[in-house]
Amino acid sequence: MNMICGVLVNKGVVMTDKKPNPSVNRFEHAVANKEYELACNELRAILNKLDTNFGALTDIEFDIPQQIQDSEYDTTVHFCTRMAVGITTLFQDPKLDISHKGFLSLITLQRWMHLIFASSPFINADHILQTYNTKADRESNLDIHIESSLSALFKFCLLYFPESNVNLSLDTLWKVQPEVCASLMFALQSPRFLGTSTAFNKRAAILQWFPEKLAQLNGFNGLPSGISHDVYMHCSYDIAENKHLVKKSLNQIIRKHLLQVGWQDRDVNQIKIDKKPVMVVLLEHFHAAHSIYRTHSTSMIAAREHFHLIGLGGESVDEAGRNVFDEFHLITGNTIFDKLLFVKQICEENNAAIVYMPSIGMDLITIFASNCRLAPIQAIALGHPATTHSEFIEYVVVEDDYVGSEDCFSETILRLPKDALPYVPSSAAPTSVEYSLRENPETVNIGIAATTMKLNPYFLNALKTIAEQANVKVHFYFTLGQSLGVTHPYIERFIKSYLGDTATVYPQLPYHDYLNVLYNCDMMLNPFPFGNTNGIIDMATLGLVGICKTGDEVHEHIDEGLFKRLGLPDWLIADSADEYVAQAIRLAENHQERIELRRHIIEKNGLQTLFTGDPSPLGNILLEKLNQWLAEQGQTAIVTPAKKTKKATTKSATTKTTKTRKKAEETKKADVKKTDSKKAEKATEAKNKVKKSTVKKVNTGQSTVKETRKSVKSTSV
Repeated sequence: MNMICGVLVNKGVVMTDKKPNPSVNRFEHAVANKEYELACNELRAILNKLDTNFGALTDIEFDIPQQIQDSEYDTTVHFCTRMAVGITTLFQDPKLDISHKGFLSLITLQRWMHLIFASSPFINADHILQTYNTKADRESNLDIHIESSLSALFKFCLLYFPESNVNLSLDTLWKVQPEVCASLMFALQSPRFLGTSTAFNKRAAILQWFPEKLAQLNGFNGLPSGISHDVYMHCSYDIAENKHLVKKSLNQIIRKHLLQVGWQDRDVNQIKIDKKPVMVVLLEHFHAAHSIYRTHSTSMIAAREHFHLIGLGGESVDEAGRNVFDEFHLITGNTIFDKLLFVKQICEENNAAIVYMPSIGMDLITIFASNCRLAPIQAIALGHPATTHSEFIEYVVVEDDYVGSEDCFSETILRLPKDALPYVPSSAAPTSVEYSLRENPETVNIGIAATTMKLNPYFLNALKTIAEQANVKVHFYFTLGQSLGVTHPYIERFIKSYLGDTATVYPQLPYHDYLNVLYNCDMMLNPFPFGNTNGIIDMATLGLVGICKTGDEVHEHIDEGLFKRLGLPDWLIADSADEYVAQAIRLAENHQERIELRRHIIEKNGLQTLFTGDPSPLGNILLEKLNQWLAEQGQTAIVTPAKKTKKATTKSATTKTTKTRKKAEETKKADVKKTDSKKAEKATEAKNKVKKSTVKKVNTGQSTVKETRKSVKSTSV
């Protein structure tokens, strides 16, 4: 037998040394033979492949009956059911012993086990948890009393899913094993869809209870750090005013961890500046087809007038993304710590004056970097529109008309003119568009474009009420990003539980297929509370109009800002769920009014307003802040070019300072409260506001939001 370039050649048979694809059959065989180690390894391999595929079944081997081989939906349910049965048999075996290492590797992937069960007839794994009960005379079947061993606790936590109905006392679990409890809290917040009432309310309870406890831990030891960015990002999809507080605690344990492993911040007391100051831009996702490129590339290109821009990112940054910068470097390193050292080295070698992150929350590197001092001034933009709660981020850059309330941010807000971040059309956008204007449809087709994370019971309740109260037939067409493979049957069942046959639910589609679905719609409805940006751009591309709901958070208020830029009337922008329902019904029922609004947006080419503007204010205001810092350090300011552009404004009264600045100055500035211009803005707008139509108030679930938003000490889920 000879080995040639990694290929085994034996008697004319070619066998690659490539690792075989994970196999359901191998998993089932190992379970049946009680080969626990082999079964767990195969299970882990299948879950890892699902994770890589965002839930799709690609490269997972299993056989299916020929009767369903042409049905992707039935194939997926078949896969999920077989896997759920195999996991049930494996975890019901009392001889299965889970080590701490095995627990950590599987809890990181728990969301995929959850989705397997959720898309199967089982829904959850409570039937397995029931077999762990050791107390016969319990008060309720939902109370599970397990034996006092770590392995039993590990197995319970691995199978306690977002859809679980059994009772769990978080305080008791924390008292027994805080790291295990924290690991479970990470896992329960990690799925990209938590839209059902059970799952949504479970996360809501965790977000109220967990931050205080998480801050007590000494670092990441014993935690599934690989999904910490999901905890960081997914809290934005809750409804509570304090939903982002978990970031503050997460930042604290990240900082503790970094210091424990020897991290040292860069010394930024004095910065040497030759010619142009250097701005290092740390990227998450940044390529021509990605929304962050479309929304933030033009302003960074314009900033090169004042700064030498160095981009840092991964292999996914394409040529268009790299061309935004004066120079671009691939981030190297096998661990997050190694990658941070690389970023620090680039900052030191180039005397970086500013570190700028267009988005934060979708990758571990940006979250960890936000807990380090890499430059005198560190700023973010709102590629993911939410605060960081980091003491190392001074500024957040946002267009003026996207700000609802400044109280939603821990950073100082740099408010730019509303046209300061002109968008770039998607590289996949059609070059020409035909419009479908149906004058008097028998059924009004309503398009809903959203990622799975934006779905929730409040939004679905509103849609259900619209369908029930409208005096015309309506049909909802859901085009869902990230609804793939094992995710989709679960989500489709959730949506149809509210809307039944009035909904068609598409999995994630190629962009042109997605646009074709929306093309056949008469109007659109935006999700809430987390709204749309690109969905609104696609709406305008097709000459459609719709309803949005505004609010204090940027991820709510962005919809209002975009609607106004498009020249749409105020009555399409709802302040409450009841108003959202009323205006959606008005838009659906009044065909002529809807057609006139569509013709207006088409004839005025409102879409073009989103792609035009002056991108210079970002560079201008960051240069201004750098000069302020230089003056504080007694260094020479950088001469600002004489050319005047539309001035960017800073409407926040406080100026966050770096750790290198004097403590007295920090204390003084910390006492100054941020201003909130929303009331004044609302008063001005009210003069011209179109009187909104009203209908009888309906129970959409949002009436309970104010109560839910209050701080609640919840100790069970």
